[in-house]
Amino acid sequence: MGSRSDTLKAAREQFPITRSHIYFDIANMNSPPECVTNMLGRYFATIQERGGDKRAWMAEIEAARRKAATLLRCEASEIAFIKNTSEGINIAANAITWQPGDNVVVPAHEHPNNVFPWLNLRHQGIEVRLVPETKEWVDADLLKPFIDARTRVVAVADVSFHPGQRNDLESVSAICRERGVHLVVDGVQAIGLLDVNLRKLGVGMWAASGHKGLLSPHGIGLFFCRHDLISEMSPAYTARASMLPMADDHLVHQDDIALRDDAGRFEIGNFNYSGVLAMSAALELILSVGIENIERHVLALGEYLTEKLARRQIERLGPTNPQHRSSICVFNLPGESWVDYFAKNNISVSGRRGSIRVSFGFYNTFEEIDRFIAVLDGRADR
Repeated sequence: MGSRSDTLKAAREQFPITRSHIYFDIANMNSPPECVTNMLGRYFATIQERGGDKRAWMAEIEAARRKAATLLRCEASEIAFIKNTSEGINIAANAITWQPGDNVVVPAHEHPNNVFPWLNLRHQGIEVRLVPETKEWVDADLLKPFIDARTRVVAVADVSFHPGQRNDLESVSAICRERGVHLVVDGVQAIGLLDVNLRKLGVGMWAASGHKGLLSPHGIGLFFCRHDLISEMSPAYTARASMLPMADDHLVHQDDIALRDDAGRFEIGNFNYSGVLAMSAALELILSVGIENIERHVLALGEYLTEKLARRQIERLGPTNPQHRSSICVFNLPGESWVDYFAKNNISVSGRRGSIRVSFGFYNTFEEIDRFIAVLDGRADR
């Protein structure tokens, strides 16, 4: 325990924001560690001094791909670099060959960016079935009545952005395999914070932005496509990067038109080189701390805060079962303007759907929660 505590303490030093603020808002966006901003500084200094070196950058990109695969327990060939979660879900939605009358099953309370890409298919005659969420988390039993012979996709978040439940992807994946349905997962609120094992879960396609738990800038993310599915997926957009290697003569011949047989078929044009290098530095930090250590820590912080607030009759929304809780804690705080009140006391949280969302990173501490409670107790109209 001491060693894990020391590792977390050392990693916390990477986050300058902790010296002036209590940052409980990683579910909104991260405040980047110094290793990320240092990498960005070196990248831009290099291209200012002598221009770019694509060959060196490509080596770094492949190293980053391997790190991402290590974190997600998958093959590097199943990982593509994209802009964000929304792009990844759109890639999945448009890579499948649809027939009029096919349907997609989506929990009704999903983030809009995991709903609109599917609704956009309605002009092709695709039905979108929004499932009322009558349980504390999504599982196979909830979805089963909505899945039939024409269901092609089930789309669901690993962790909900509100109220932060961790859905039962194992049971959902099992029913998808049984029915021959693609499982597409929004993984943005889980990656970098909870232990995600894509191989064990049997997910078909998965997407996440880098600007939350991955500690990366906006504009860079990850897309996973399981290897056995890649060949049947037709990307909506293609470019040279999407194709099997061809002669470096910048000429195209008809026999050059062959898509890559890995997730690289979903990558188009130049990479976001600075973004990938920044993500590589962030992945190095996450892997050095250990995702199991990170998960244990952020969940323990959540339980500690939940207990403190329960003594004040403030309810935590979402699942009561700790196994389905995440680094996101949503509370039914009475009163108005809590986000602004906390901000005035140098504490960052989010307001979502009429409640207060507190979200933890591995740099947060129990002492910060004690300070949060003291600030809450100090509000006169609570």
